[in-house]
Amino acid sequence: MKRLFALALCLVALAASAQPVYRCGREYSQTPCPQGKIVEATDPRTAAQRAEARRVAQREQKLAQDMENDRVAEQAKLKPATAGSLSGAPKPAKPAAPEATLSSKKKRKGAKAAKNEDFSAVAPAARKTRSRK
Repeated sequence: MKRLFALALCLVALAASAQPVYRCGREYSQTPCPQGKIVEATDPRTAAQRAEARRVAQREQKLAQDMENDRVAEQAKLKPATAGSLSGAPKPAKPAAPEATLSSKKKRKGAKAAKNEDFSAVAPAARKTRSRK
């Protein structure tokens, strides 16, 4: 489809180059206008230069297609991040500690909560101010 369009465009360009082009102020036209000037619109390149330009364009198009195929293959390899829930990844189960070791230790005031409990923040008590006499 693209090649057919490009071929048609080239044929139209070749057919148009055979007709004179007039510059009428800021516009270009194929019909003469008052005070219009003829503009040289033919392709000054040789047939060999045009053929080389076509080969370069085809080579660049193939390179672009190869680069796109590589990009698509790389993206297919990537594993997208998934969000199963907002609570984060599940924690692995830890082996239960023997209760004898937990109960034998004396808990101190202000000791950290057990690891399996949720954290709760507590505001510190207000300080009592002493007045100086």
